[in-house]
Amino acid sequence: MQFELGEANMPGALNLASATNSVVMEAFVVEAKMHYPVMTEKQLAARWKISVKTLHRWRADKVGPVWHKLFRYVRYHESDILDFERQSTQHWMSFLGRDESAPIVLTPMTSGADDGDQHAEAGVGSPYVTVKEVGVITSLPLYLFEDCAERNRKQIPYMSLVGNVRFSLEEVLRWELANSVSGVVPDVSPPAPDSAAIADEPKAPDRVPRWYEIASAIN
Repeated sequence: MQFELGEANMPGALNLASATNSVVMEAFVVEAKMHYPVMTEKQLAARWKISVKTLHRWRADKVGPVWHKLFRYVRYHESDILDFERQSTQHWMSFLGRDESAPIVLTPMTSGADDGDQHAEAGVGSPYVTVKEVGVITSLPLYLFEDCAERNRKQIPYMSLVGNVRFSLEEVLRWELANSVSGVVPDVSPPAPDSAAIADEPKAPDRVPRWYEIASAIN
Protein backbone atom coordinates (compact mmCIF):
# COMPACT_ATOMS: atom_id res chain seq x y z
CA MET A 1 0.00 0.00 0.00
CA GLN A 2 2.78 2.40 0.87
CA PHE A 3 4.44 1.66 -2.46
CA GLU A 4 1.22 2.37 -4.35
CA LEU A 5 0.74 5.72 -2.55
CA GLY A 6 4.31 6.73 -3.28
CA GLU A 7 3.92 5.74 -6.91
CA ALA A 8 0.68 7.72 -7.17
CA ASN A 9 2.45 10.84 -5.90
CA MET A 10 5.34 10.48 -8.33
CA PRO A 11 3.81 12.59 -11.19
CA GLY A 12 3.16 15.50 -8.82
CA ALA A 13 6.67 15.33 -7.42
CA LEU A 14 8.16 15.19 -10.92
CA ASN A 15 6.09 18.19 -12.01
CA LEU A 16 7.22 20.17 -8.96
CA ALA A 17 10.87 19.28 -9.61
CA SER A 18 10.49 20.23 -13.29
CA ALA A 19 8.91 23.58 -12.38
CA THR A 20 11.66 24.29 -9.87
CA ASN A 21 14.36 23.49 -12.44
CA SER A 22 12.63 25.74 -14.95
CA VAL A 23 12.58 28.67 -12.52
CA VAL A 24 16.24 28.13 -11.62
CA MET A 25 17.18 27.96 -15.31
CA GLU A 26 15.25 31.17 -16.08
CA ALA A 27 16.97 32.99 -13.22
CA PHE A 28 20.34 31.76 -14.47
CA VAL A 29 19.62 32.93 -18.03
CA VAL A 30 18.49 36.37 -16.83
CA GLU A 31 21.59 36.79 -14.66
CA ALA A 32 23.86 35.59 -17.45
CA LYS A 33 22.30 38.09 -19.87
CA MET A 34 22.86 40.89 -17.38
CA HIS A 35 26.59 40.05 -17.17
CA TYR A 36 27.24 39.21 -20.83
CA PRO A 37 29.19 42.26 -22.11
CA VAL A 38 27.55 42.44 -25.55
CA MET A 39 24.17 44.02 -26.32
CA THR A 40 21.64 43.62 -29.08
CA GLU A 41 19.84 46.54 -30.71
CA LYS A 42 16.78 46.03 -28.52
CA GLN A 43 18.84 45.89 -25.34
CA LEU A 44 20.68 49.11 -26.17
CA ALA A 45 17.46 50.85 -27.23
CA ALA A 46 15.90 49.87 -23.89
CA ARG A 47 18.96 51.10 -21.97
CA TRP A 48 18.85 54.53 -23.62
CA LYS A 49 15.05 54.67 -24.01
CA ILE A 50 15.14 55.28 -27.72
CA SER A 51 13.73 53.32 -30.66
CA VAL A 52 15.52 50.64 -32.64
CA LYS A 53 14.83 52.78 -35.74
CA THR A 54 16.88 55.55 -34.14
CA LEU A 55 19.86 53.19 -33.89
CA HIS A 56 19.32 52.24 -37.55
CA ARG A 57 19.46 55.91 -38.56
CA TRP A 58 22.53 56.58 -36.42
CA ARG A 59 24.41 53.78 -38.17
CA ALA A 60 23.33 55.11 -41.56
CA ASP A 61 24.44 58.64 -40.56
CA LYS A 62 27.68 57.25 -39.08
CA VAL A 63 26.99 58.70 -35.64
CA GLY A 64 26.49 57.12 -32.24
CA PRO A 65 28.50 54.36 -30.58
CA VAL A 66 30.80 51.89 -32.29
CA TRP A 67 28.89 48.84 -33.48
CA HIS A 68 29.88 45.42 -34.76
CA LYS A 69 28.37 42.80 -37.01
CA LEU A 70 28.53 39.09 -36.23
CA PHE A 71 27.45 37.47 -39.49
CA ARG A 72 24.14 39.30 -40.07
CA TYR A 73 23.60 40.29 -36.43
CA VAL A 74 24.28 43.83 -35.20
CA ARG A 75 26.06 43.84 -31.84
CA TYR A 76 27.20 46.54 -29.41
CA HIS A 77 30.12 45.82 -27.09
CA GLU A 78 29.76 47.05 -23.53
CA SER A 79 33.14 48.78 -23.54
CA ASP A 80 32.14 50.85 -26.60
CA ILE A 81 28.80 51.77 -25.00
CA LEU A 82 30.47 52.92 -21.78
CA ASP A 83 33.04 54.95 -23.72
CA PHE A 84 30.25 56.64 -25.70
CA GLU A 85 28.33 57.42 -22.51
CA ARG A 86 31.43 58.95 -20.94
CA GLN A 87 31.92 61.19 -23.96
CA SER A 88 28.26 62.23 -23.92
CA THR A 89 28.01 63.39 -20.30
CA GLN A 90 27.81 66.98 -19.10
CA HIS A 91 28.48 68.20 -15.54
CA TRP A 92 28.74 64.61 -14.24
CA MET A 93 30.33 64.64 -10.78
CA SER A 94 31.56 61.07 -10.95
CA PHE A 95 30.87 58.75 -13.84
CA LEU A 96 32.23 55.22 -13.85
CA GLY A 97 35.56 56.33 -12.41
CA ARG A 98 35.96 59.21 -14.86
CA ASP A 99 37.70 62.19 -13.25
CA GLU A 100 37.74 64.81 -16.03
CA SER A 101 36.45 68.15 -14.78
CA ALA A 102 35.20 69.22 -18.23
CA PRO A 103 33.45 66.39 -20.12
CA ILE A 104 34.36 65.97 -23.77
CA VAL A 105 31.36 65.82 -26.09
CA LEU A 106 32.11 64.12 -29.39
CA THR A 107 28.50 63.37 -30.24
CA PRO A 108 27.34 65.43 -33.24
CA MET A 109 23.90 66.99 -33.00
CA THR A 110 21.39 65.89 -35.61
CA SER A 111 17.99 67.26 -36.48
CA GLY A 112 14.90 65.46 -35.30
CA ALA A 113 16.08 64.19 -31.93
CA ASP A 114 13.92 61.29 -30.82
CA ASP A 115 13.16 62.20 -27.22
CA GLY A 116 9.55 61.20 -27.81
CA ASP A 117 10.27 58.12 -29.93
CA GLN A 118 8.65 54.86 -29.03
CA HIS A 119 11.68 53.04 -27.64
CA ALA A 120 12.08 49.31 -27.38
CA GLU A 121 11.17 47.56 -24.15
CA ALA A 122 10.52 50.84 -22.39
CA GLY A 123 12.01 51.07 -18.93
CA VAL A 124 13.47 47.55 -18.96
CA GLY A 125 16.89 47.58 -17.35
CA SER A 126 17.56 51.23 -18.12
CA PRO A 127 19.72 53.23 -15.66
CA TYR A 128 18.62 56.51 -17.27
CA VAL A 129 15.44 58.58 -17.35
CA THR A 130 13.99 61.03 -19.87
CA VAL A 131 13.33 64.75 -19.39
CA LYS A 132 9.68 64.19 -18.46
CA GLU A 133 10.51 61.35 -16.10
CA VAL A 134 13.18 63.27 -14.18
CA GLY A 135 10.78 66.21 -13.78
CA VAL A 136 8.04 63.98 -12.36
CA ILE A 137 10.38 62.04 -10.06
CA THR A 138 12.19 65.08 -8.63
CA SER A 139 9.11 67.39 -8.57
CA LEU A 140 11.29 70.17 -10.02
CA PRO A 141 10.17 72.51 -12.83
CA LEU A 142 10.44 70.80 -16.20
CA TYR A 143 12.19 73.75 -17.86
CA LEU A 144 15.28 73.10 -15.71
CA PHE A 145 15.82 69.86 -17.60
CA GLU A 146 14.34 70.80 -20.99
CA ASP A 147 16.31 73.99 -21.67
CA CYS A 148 19.94 73.30 -22.65
CA ALA A 149 21.09 76.79 -21.60
CA GLU A 150 19.37 76.37 -18.22
CA ARG A 151 20.95 72.94 -17.69
CA ASN A 152 24.41 74.33 -18.41
CA ARG A 153 23.84 77.47 -16.34
CA LYS A 154 22.89 75.42 -13.31
CA GLN A 155 25.34 72.62 -14.20
CA ILE A 156 22.69 69.92 -14.11
CA PRO A 157 24.30 66.57 -15.00
CA TYR A 158 22.91 65.06 -18.18
CA MET A 159 23.87 62.93 -21.13
CA SER A 160 23.28 63.92 -24.77
CA LEU A 161 23.03 60.85 -26.99
CA VAL A 162 23.02 62.34 -30.49
CA GLY A 163 20.56 64.99 -29.29
CA ASN A 164 18.54 62.67 -27.01
CA VAL A 165 18.88 63.99 -23.45
CA ARG A 166 18.97 61.44 -20.63
CA PHE A 167 19.58 61.76 -16.89
CA SER A 168 20.90 59.56 -14.10
CA LEU A 169 18.83 59.90 -10.93
CA GLU A 170 21.93 59.18 -8.85
CA GLU A 171 23.78 62.08 -10.50
CA VAL A 172 20.77 64.43 -10.26
CA LEU A 173 20.45 63.67 -6.55
CA ARG A 174 24.19 64.27 -6.06
CA TRP A 175 23.83 67.60 -7.91
CA GLU A 176 20.85 68.65 -5.76
CA LEU A 177 22.60 67.85 -2.48
CA ALA A 178 25.75 69.68 -3.60
CA ASN A 179 23.81 72.82 -4.59
CA SER A 180 21.26 72.94 -1.75
CA VAL A 181 21.66 75.70 0.84
CA SER A 182 20.42 75.22 4.39
CA GLY A 183 17.64 77.52 5.50
CA VAL A 184 17.74 79.78 8.60
CA VAL A 185 18.02 77.62 11.69
CA PRO A 186 15.57 78.82 14.38
CA ASP A 187 17.19 80.21 17.53
CA VAL A 188 16.18 77.97 20.40
CA SER A 189 18.00 79.96 23.09
CA PRO A 190 15.73 81.78 25.62
CA PRO A 191 15.05 85.47 24.86
CA ALA A 192 17.22 88.05 26.61
CA PRO A 193 15.50 89.76 29.58
CA ASP A 194 14.11 93.27 29.07
CA SER A 195 16.36 95.74 30.89
CA ALA A 196 13.54 98.32 31.32
CA ALA A 197 11.28 95.77 32.95
CA ILE A 198 14.08 94.76 35.29
CA ALA A 199 14.60 98.42 36.32
CA ASP A 200 10.89 98.83 37.23
CA GLU A 201 10.86 95.81 39.49
CA PRO A 202 11.21 96.57 43.26
CA LYS A 203 14.68 95.87 44.50
CA ALA A 204 14.91 93.35 47.28
CA PRO A 205 16.56 94.71 50.47
CA ASP A 206 20.15 93.75 51.07
CA ARG A 207 19.30 92.65 54.65
CA VAL A 208 16.01 91.80 56.32
CA PRO A 209 15.75 93.70 59.71
CA ARG A 210 15.17 91.69 62.86
CA TRP A 211 11.97 92.16 64.95
CA TYR A 212 13.66 93.99 67.76
CA GLU A 213 15.20 96.43 65.30
CA ILE A 214 11.76 97.19 63.90
CA ALA A 215 10.29 97.59 67.44
CA SER A 216 13.02 99.99 68.50
CA ALA A 217 12.55 102.05 65.37
CA ILE A 218 8.81 102.39 66.10
CA ASN A 219 9.38 103.41 69.71
